[in-house]
Amino acid sequence: MSELKQTLNAFTGTALFLNIVVGAGLLVIPGLAFEQVGISALLTWLLCIVVALPLVSVFIILGKYYPDAGGISHYAYKAFGSWMQKVAAFLLLGAVVLGLPAVALTGGHYLNSVLPFSVHFYASSMIILATLLNVISIDKVSKVLGVIGSSVIVILLILLIISFIGLNVDPNEGYSFIEQNSFDIDIIFLPFMMIFFAFTGWEVGSHSAEEFRNPERDFPLAMIFSFGIASVFYLAIAWVVQNSHMQTGFKSPFIELIYPVLGSNGSVIVAFVATLLVFANLFGAIWAISRLVYSLGRDTILPSVLADIKNGIPRRALVVVMTALLIGVLLDLSTVANLDSLMALSGQNFLILYGIAGASLFVLTQKLWVKCIAGSVLVIVIAVLQVAGVSFVYPLGLVIVASIFHFRQLKLRVRL
Repeated sequence: MSELKQTLNAFTGTALFLNIVVGAGLLVIPGLAFEQVGISALLTWLLCIVVALPLVSVFIILGKYYPDAGGISHYAYKAFGSWMQKVAAFLLLGAVVLGLPAVALTGGHYLNSVLPFSVHFYASSMIILATLLNVISIDKVSKVLGVIGSSVIVILLILLIISFIGLNVDPNEGYSFIEQNSFDIDIIFLPFMMIFFAFTGWEVGSHSAEEFRNPERDFPLAMIFSFGIASVFYLAIAWVVQNSHMQTGFKSPFIELIYPVLGSNGSVIVAFVATLLVFANLFGAIWAISRLVYSLGRDTILPSVLADIKNGIPRRALVVVMTALLIGVLLDLSTVANLDSLMALSGQNFLILYGIAGASLFVLTQKLWVKCIAGSVLVIVIAVLQVAGVSFVYPLGLVIVASIFHFRQLKLRVRL
């Protein structure tokens, strides 16, 4: 077993985090949120940014001073011990098993709009291809991250410009506005968990902190830059959707936004652009989650064979991640869950993980100002979970599974 290579800097780190974060959150959630609550959705986006900022700052501090491939599970271990480490790990894995398939399905819906075939086939193919790309040389992967990350930014800018132009091209033709004049707090929080899914990914990215050449300097910069860029894009797209008067196509809003400018040909362009964005998202997320699985194998929480590395790449961990994501696609195929619920449940888990990260930082740090940030995160998470009316059935189930693994491991150690 060898160690992970340190190949990331501020630029490639920013590209990696954008690849992880920007995907379904940009391509489908603005449309779904507008469908649910109309113009109130923009306020929910603003609220999510305000809530996410201190949450992300916790991971910036943790990744800077405690870089480790274990990410949040490692921080939980240092603060609270092995049981909380397993709880954090299983909550994150549970979030990923639902969230990343939802990302892949988003790309599948866009492709299906122009190349009618199985949405689930498209989603599964993207997961498999993203995994295969992660298996190539680690140095080549770093270069690919930079290219894909830069491409994502350029493509998003182009789509934004076209969408803005579309608002001025006969805005009354073919659209009707969803009336929504009530700014009731319950309405604003209705799509919160689904929208918050768009602000998850930085906790996943924290698993790559060990692979930064200078984590104390470059990891925080990559986090800050990626959060700022993503937030600007989210607000811009949410504003465009709100002012587009769209009534249909909420699962593929960019097609509706670009239609007034490019017509039916624009649908083909948008579908393939969306596929590239989703693929970049999957590529970065699979990179990061495979590091978590590697770390759990290294710590013998999962089978130690998963800690095997060849040429700096945890290939067995990648296979496990790919398999789990394909199972998530099957859940949607079997109608056990749908796109909205996959994102909401995943976002809920991620919010709880932010709370665990805040609690871990509060215990680990001796600095008063850092404790204040960590404490504020705990207050925010508890308040949002209370107001948003979250169901704890899924996360509690994961906690039970983690506890079973924990106590079983303790019994084995006692026997030895």
